[in-house]
Amino acid sequence: MTQSFAEKKRFVWWGTAVLLIAAIFRLVLLHDVPPGLSQDEVLNADIVQFIRGGSHALFFREGYGHEPLYHYFSVPFQVLLGDNVLSMRLPAVTLGLLLVALTLRWARREFGAGTAVLAGAGLAISWWPIVFSRVGIRPILEPVLLLLFAWFWPKRPWLAGLFLGLSVYSYTGARVVFAIPALLVLYFFLTQRREGAEEGGWKAALVVLGVAAVVALPLFLTLRADPTLQQRVDQLAGPLEALQAGDPQPILQSIVDTVGVFSFTGDPRWTYTLPGRPLFDWGTAVFFYAGLLLALWRWRQPRYALVLIWLGVALIPSAVTPQSPSTVRLVGALPMVYLLVGLGITAVTHILTTTKPVIHQQKLRVFLIVLLLGALLSVNAYRTINDGFIHWPRAETTRLKHYQTILLDIARDWRANPIENLVVAEAFYEPIDRDSLIRDLGQDPQARWVQTGPEVAGAVVVPAGGNGRFYVPEFAAVYPPLLVAAGISAEPLFRSELQPSFAVYELPEKRPIPVLPLDEPISFANVLKLEGYEPLSLKSGEMYHLLTFWQVEDRLPADLRIFVHVIDEAGELVAQHDGFDAVPKGLRAGDTIIQHHVIDLGEAVGTSFEVQIGLYTIHDQQRLQPIGFHRDIVVLTEMMRVDGK
Repeated sequence: MTQSFAEKKRFVWWGTAVLLIAAIFRLVLLHDVPPGLSQDEVLNADIVQFIRGGSHALFFREGYGHEPLYHYFSVPFQVLLGDNVLSMRLPAVTLGLLLVALTLRWARREFGAGTAVLAGAGLAISWWPIVFSRVGIRPILEPVLLLLFAWFWPKRPWLAGLFLGLSVYSYTGARVVFAIPALLVLYFFLTQRREGAEEGGWKAALVVLGVAAVVALPLFLTLRADPTLQQRVDQLAGPLEALQAGDPQPILQSIVDTVGVFSFTGDPRWTYTLPGRPLFDWGTAVFFYAGLLLALWRWRQPRYALVLIWLGVALIPSAVTPQSPSTVRLVGALPMVYLLVGLGITAVTHILTTTKPVIHQQKLRVFLIVLLLGALLSVNAYRTINDGFIHWPRAETTRLKHYQTILLDIARDWRANPIENLVVAEAFYEPIDRDSLIRDLGQDPQARWVQTGPEVAGAVVVPAGGNGRFYVPEFAAVYPPLLVAAGISAEPLFRSELQPSFAVYELPEKRPIPVLPLDEPISFANVLKLEGYEPLSLKSGEMYHLLTFWQVEDRLPADLRIFVHVIDEAGELVAQHDGFDAVPKGLRAGDTIIQHHVIDLGEAVGTSFEVQIGLYTIHDQQRLQPIGFHRDIVVLTEMMRVDGK
């Protein structure tokens, strides 16, 4: 066995171990960390569905604008695994592992096996690369494509240019990558290398730049033809706009914060990490800075120049945008950051083992170095587990504001205690909430949805046939009289412990009866039938609370609204409430809806009012005609008098 073969074999074993560790950190508790689906993940899965349905694009308008490559990459996962959490997050896991593998292979070729294994180990166990390998969003594709560019540079510049150009289709932050070959051209001129003396000279860099520009051109032409596609870019232009206006302070602050991300500053948001958390502990940061100093010292060697240029260019997307440092906009720097850590460790250990030692026993020195490296890796692994897998996903801000944890918790409770009719409340319902619940469950429970909580009037749905359960996030608690009117006990069957919590109520078997039923229910366009109402208060200085009872007859328009008008004695409209807090999609014939209306009458003592009600659709502002009526409104009460307090 030759020495080179033995070295290759050791590298294969070490590389395999690093990849196994990386897989563990990326696959364990994949449903729980992050704690629920983010809206971006659900949107990405929707785009995959659009692609499968024949909607192909070079740039997708959804989500303020999305580059397409990650979504096309995700299609086979959804086809093979179904539309669920696993198929949403496994593409990112795959790319995250590919990132580690490519870093190992490229770094070994350029800097040796020891540096490669250390860089790969850092990527395997550090929270920054791990979180973007677990969230089903597109940024993790950028560093993978950049590594492919580096692999083919400089021997096959046209292939390097191909992958560099493709990286622009991965994530918005990759639009700065053209600066890498441009700066390489400048670098080779500044170092005055003789033509042909360096295989990766300025000519190769020009080829990379040209090919990358040609590959990326269709995307830029698409964006130029319709600038409204990329709303997210406009949202992040604050520091640059301030600079153009003569104020350099915002961009200078962003630069300082971005440069300090390795040990002094941290991402200020809860989206992907604990806010303010630097990328490295101080022990690891020392080796990162040592690697950076080594690269600066050896800048005349093209491989080190590439590392410095790549790192500098990858910092730009965070340095010129607000809320810096941004770990997501820095994702293109991932391979170089951990390569520098590996270079620093390798350099320091080399010095310790080759210079005249304080400790003369060679075995003892090696043992102490191994012990130091083990401690360093252990600290990073502990930091990842403690911050990333324990504290961050359990933090209320993470669970409430950035991930739909409450829907994951509801899905698990419903799966453990399935029931035929499921009603779910949300503070502000969006279709993405329904999609999240379906994907958390891996099936469609055919749930009814309502809006509740302090910011909306609120509604309750009692499904036809009974046998129902009502899940209510407690940040969106139901208006108590609504529970009473629906015949629901004020005390829930179950209340979850983690925050944000949810309560589970048992729905009545029988349809609720209004306090003031109509003599004959009134059907509006044969889709929704008014059965009665219940006025809850009518006093000066208080809000007028009214409950109306409806029964679903047929499929409802998606943008249906109920209007309640309060008319004074002169026939003038003095107050109104428009709203419909039961989500039309999912309602079935026979379902009962109790809608809460809140109307501000002001200080109207001694005044009489008439209360009118009707339905309309938002898109065309057309009212639905009540069957058997000449007018498009129904008078609930005639000339109610407002009493004093």
